[in-house]
Amino acid sequence: MSQSENVFRVFIGYDERQAVSYTALQQSILETASQPISVTPLILNTLPITRRGLTPFTFSRFLVPWLCNYQGHALFLDADMFLVSDICEMTRYFNDEHAISVVRSIAQFEQSSVMLFNNAHPKNRTLTPDFIENTEENMHGLCWLDEADIGEMDRKWNQLVGYQDCQGMSGNLHFTMGVPAFPETSTSEFGQIWTDCAKRAIGVTKTWGEIMGPSVHAVKLNDTFLPKYVWDEGSQSIRPGHEDLVGGLLNLH
Repeated sequence: MSQSENVFRVFIGYDERQAVSYTALQQSILETASQPISVTPLILNTLPITRRGLTPFTFSRFLVPWLCNYQGHALFLDADMFLVSDICEMTRYFNDEHAISVVRSIAQFEQSSVMLFNNAHPKNRTLTPDFIENTEENMHGLCWLDEADIGEMDRKWNQLVGYQDCQGMSGNLHFTMGVPAFPETSTSEFGQIWTDCAKRAIGVTKTWGEIMGPSVHAVKLNDTFLPKYVWDEGSQSIRPGHEDLVGGLLNLH
């Protein structure tokens, strides 16, 4: 990243019907990133457009330069993806020449599922909320750009699981047939690493007490931690009025 961009901004399409997709992708980014990043979900009802397509982020993805005030660089990712190596490697494609960089070796509609925007490029000023809401042009074909404005990234950054021979444990896996949370895709190639990551992100395998440890506002009585306000340090006894609460807590352990 350049000295003026100390944080890599990442925007992810958000579909309320598949919140776990966003959660797993974000977790995979956090686990692999080597530099500071920010991750922002594109939640349609918080944005200045209402236009939807197959997903709520079919068109909202093109708001990224506007959301960044047409400054710096930012990455858009579909939600049904999974980073298996450092997302910050993609900053090598930062440049002033191209308005956008994509993987060109896949179908036109899929190329817009991973877009690295040079937000400050003059042609990206076309991407206003009004234009995105109303244009009838093919936005997924990058209609506001000429070929010379489009940079190319290594294919590993948009590998279509089930449709291509994927490189394996490098880059970005795109579960375009559906994330492995669905019964019909649960046995997808690389599905287990997605599932394991999703469980790490949303599953609690320990009690909160094991995770957090005792509070600084707790006292220990008979190997049980209790709120400090129930205990009188001077008399080393339970404060009047809290006997039932303490008795109930002790009976739980």
